[in-house]
Amino acid sequence: GMVFGAIHCVGWNYFFQKHTEQVLWRVASLVILCVPISTPICYCFVVLKWSGKFYLGRLFSFVLLLASFAYIAARLTLIVLAFLSFQTLPSGVYDTVAWTKFIP
Repeated sequence: GMVFGAIHCVGWNYFFQKHTEQVLWRVASLVILCVPISTPICYCFVVLKWSGKFYLGRLFSFVLLLASFAYIAARLTLIVLAFLSFQTLPSGVYDTVAWTKFIP
């Protein structure tokens, strides 16, 4: 998951049609990068450290649940933004390539 988020962070300064799309891309990329880091830490706190203290276990369980929903929302956001980028393709993508010129 972290590698997936890091790959999407590469597009941090890419051109987006709207500033809102750029902000959404950045936030979703950071969420996808950070949630896999925080999830095992919270899980260890829930299971190992505070298994006897009910309120802390419930708190970290709630954090894990929120992190899971945030991760899913971020993945869906990136998918939607990828499909929205098809609206503004440059005209060169519609050119027909004569592939036989490249074969020796």
